[in-house]
Amino acid sequence: MAKSFFIGFCVFALLTTGCASRLPMMDEVGKPLIKAEVDQKRSNKNFWLFTVGGGALSFGASFFAGALIDRDANSDHTKLWAITGAGTLIGTVLFAHNGRVRDFNMAIEAVKDSRKESANDDITQEQEKQKQIAEEKQKLEDERKKQEAEREKLMEEIRKKQAQKKP
Repeated sequence: MAKSFFIGFCVFALLTTGCASRLPMMDEVGKPLIKAEVDQKRSNKNFWLFTVGGGALSFGASFFAGALIDRDANSDHTKLWAITGAGTLIGTVLFAHNGRVRDFNMAIEAVKDSRKESANDDITQEQEKQKQIAEEKQKLEDERKKQEAEREKLMEEIRKKQAQKKP
């Protein structure tokens, strides 16, 4: 029974580590993320949380499993402590790995968010520039119309003066 439990525990541990996969180091546009950017945003909060919490949980679960396996009253409880120690060690390592991967993934998401914000800022600035260009274009167009009207007025005055000189 101890072997089947241990094998089942190992299979479970291997299957659960697949869910802690790292995100690709690309942003939404497909540009690669720089490792320095990710490291700057990275923290160890989840690593420590998962390590301590997972270690305690693994200790409790493996102690319970060891106690069920080691029911013999005359034993020196070697099986109990071996199972408890191995389960605690394996569980703590797996939870620590999952915490580190979660920190990595959260750092990648933070970098993506900051890039998205900077892209939005760039878009806003470009829209403001386009608006200013459109306003300047409109002002120049109005001034050109004014000058054209003034030119027409002056041309009309010149024609009148020339018409007055001819008779």
